[in-house]
Amino acid sequence: MDKLDLSKKRVMHIDTSGKLYERKDTGIAYKIINRGEHKGLVLSIKSKKGLRKNLKIHKDFPRMYAICIYYLIKDNLDDFDILVICADENFSHVKRYLDLLFKDENKYSKKDIISIYQLRKISGNKSLKSYADGIANSYRRRGLKSISKKQEGIPLNVFDINYIKIKDKWLEINEKLKNK
Repeated sequence: MDKLDLSKKRVMHIDTSGKLYERKDTGIAYKIINRGEHKGLVLSIKSKKGLRKNLKIHKDFPRMYAICIYYLIKDNLDDFDILVICADENFSHVKRYLDLLFKDENKYSKKDIISIYQLRKISGNKSLKSYADGIANSYRRRGLKSISKKQEGIPLNVFDINYIKIKDKWLEINEKLKNK
């Protein structure tokens, strides 16, 4: 994939704000460029601590990132042609886990999944930044606040992630890796 005509493709960027291994909330969000649509989730410090303790995550943060990406995009596969994943975790590992999670999904197999580094190379713009960076930060800062409070700024489209959802996909990946 040396050349992509991005003007004719629907491009979705996905990014994080706050690393998964840091002891602070982590916001993960996508933004579809040229349409402005976005969706995100927040992993609280408490959730991440429970996941580390109970799932023995250790250093497999690319798997957790892939699981979060999976939940964010699974119902929106018709909305983009190219998914640009920012380099918050090892891209090849994240892609491998996404491929396992979407193994039987025909729509996913037709998508171009690339890293921000690949996009920079294709576009020739070495300073290209993720379009989802600012929105991911908004989800990190405001996503856990009560819905009943008046939201200021960009209205958020929060996906409700929880321990059980992450655990289910974590174990599904384990099974698929065993059966490979």
